[in-house]
Amino acid sequence: MVLRFFYKVYNLITNLYFLMFLNGFLLASILYFKSESTYEKEVYGAIANYVTRDSVGKHNSDTFFLRALELTSSLEHNRLYIFAGSDIKGVKAKIFRPSTMDLLVGNGACGSASVILSRILKSFNYQVRFAQMVVNGKYGGHIIIEANNGKDWIVLDPLYNLYFKDSLGRYASFKAVQNNFNYYKKILPQDYKLEYAFEGVRYTNWDKIKVIGPLVKRTLDFLLGKETADEICIRSYLVRVYQVLYTLLLFLFIPIFLFTVWKFWHTKVKQV
Repeated sequence: MVLRFFYKVYNLITNLYFLMFLNGFLLASILYFKSESTYEKEVYGAIANYVTRDSVGKHNSDTFFLRALELTSSLEHNRLYIFAGSDIKGVKAKIFRPSTMDLLVGNGACGSASVILSRILKSFNYQVRFAQMVVNGKYGGHIIIEANNGKDWIVLDPLYNLYFKDSLGRYASFKAVQNNFNYYKKILPQDYKLEYAFEGVRYTNWDKIKVIGPLVKRTLDFLLGKETADEICIRSYLVRVYQVLYTLLLFLFIPIFLFTVWKFWHTKVKQV
């Protein structure tokens, strides 16, 4: 019974008409995701160019980070007046949730602001990671960004247009603020929620996909060391959702297309 079922499934998925339909569906999806990915890239590229427009010839990472941070914070708060409390429905908003949705409505608060800032920084190929802050003992109570300027990781909070400097004027990482929060909290804005006290952080929720996630994490702990594995941020790659989907479907399409061509040729030979 089981073998018969699998045989029927095999016949279905290797049917030439089904394969041709599947090829068409995949190709249409690939073209759509590529189009959306290109659109997003150009939108955030334009924003990144705006950030550096008045610093041609003297652009540096720290200046770029702070200007991008200020712009992101301004965008987030301005849009909240319009979209706060709105529930945007539809496949794009609920399933794909592209970064252009965060740019348009920004109703994800710190999460949306972090997505926008990350995309602006990644437009100039800076490394970023999403820092899921521990708040009241739970991960993810507040989301901020750490960006690498080529030497150090700098913590940026786009919801509050907030960054930190130590006594020597150096920009601080999450760990630096966490280790000396009493010093850094002196510069916090008045509307800052003090429960966002940098108690702890994680960069990837490995428990989100049960069994597989923890297994991958243990493997990375073994191969890379726990400290290095703890600092891996999967979301920084997945934030370009359309580019990820385009790449995955392209790799899926190629073998299916080649198999379809073989199946078509093999069928024609049999008919002859």
